[in-house]
Amino acid sequence: MKKRALILVAVGLLALSVNAFALKGTSDFGIGAEVTSINFGSVGSMLTFHIPRVPLYFSVGADFADEPMIAATVDYWFVNRPIGRSMSYYVGLGGYVGLATAASDVTLAAGPRLPLGAQLWLLENDLLEVFLEVAPAWVLFTGSEIDPRNAHVQVALGFRIWP
Repeated sequence: MKKRALILVAVGLLALSVNAFALKGTSDFGIGAEVTSINFGSVGSMLTFHIPRVPLYFSVGADFADEPMIAATVDYWFVNRPIGRSMSYYVGLGGYVGLATAASDVTLAAGPRLPLGAQLWLLENDLLEVFLEVAPAWVLFTGSEIDPRNAHVQVALGFRIWP
């Protein structure tokens, strides 16, 4: 079952990336990948993208913990400012949704998050962005329970290409 879920995630990410590259050349379009961790205890990967004229940043992927999880985040950056010539930072507000399958049980986790990121622009034309993001998250819903004490930190290291 776990292998089947991972294969479905991989095929889904491939389909998303093929469709996303159809937007190549559109201004303000960005696509990339990130390695993720939750509380530094698990490792995952996500496809990250920004669609032109939509003020949101999206990520879709999987966490490969003991119980694999398909996850998605949607963030709005209300601050995105430069620090010198080749660095910038952002602060946002977003949401997190995860779907885990363990044996025959399916668990949904969801809640708000606060992404804080540092960006390094490696090329002078702002084509390649490398970023480090730390996002405190309040996972309010876990399964069928509401737990206001369930908080964790989501960390991502990745890149985006802005063609």
